[in-house]
Amino acid sequence: MKKGGRLRVDRVYPHARATVWRALTDRDLLGRWLMPNDFRPELGHEFTFETEPGPGFDGVVRCRVLAIDEPRSMTWSWRGGPIDTEVTFSLEPVAAGTRLVVVHEGFRGVKSRLVQLILGIGNRTLYGKRLPQLLDELERGVAMSPSPTDPAACMSPWQRFLIFVTGRLPGRRRGDDPPPSA
Repeated sequence: MKKGGRLRVDRVYPHARATVWRALTDRDLLGRWLMPNDFRPELGHEFTFETEPGPGFDGVVRCRVLAIDEPRSMTWSWRGGPIDTEVTFSLEPVAAGTRLVVVHEGFRGVKSRLVQLILGIGNRTLYGKRLPQLLDELERGVAMSPSPTDPAACMSPWQRFLIFVTGRLPGRRRGDDPPPSA
């Protein structure tokens, strides 16, 4: 466990634990709701997520699988920009489906705490909309591509934060960008 600030997500999804685990560990599915990546669910595997660059951030999150206990839990290191943190995913079957607890910890320093704030805002969309939508699609066996009618569905948390703060994405005129989904 890392010391410093932390984010915690605690949600129950009406889906089997195997379905939620698959969404967390299948590279293509993980890329649908989180970010494009080269993840493999293997202890020690080093992988990256890629997103839009931002001030002090090259757009690459460098990770390593630190622990994995299929289908119960998984911990990754998570380094990018000013942060060097760890993320732990824990899954527990409950009467209503699967409880997913995500703890992202180790945010130290002012810049790191700002990233913590940005990620906290993004987590609402990731775990409140994008992951549940993907889980529903998996359960129904429907096509798995972002809706072309919802351009905000493909935005990174960083892009959403920039729109929230400035009203636009860098390099675009005000009014060119879709509003972020709540």
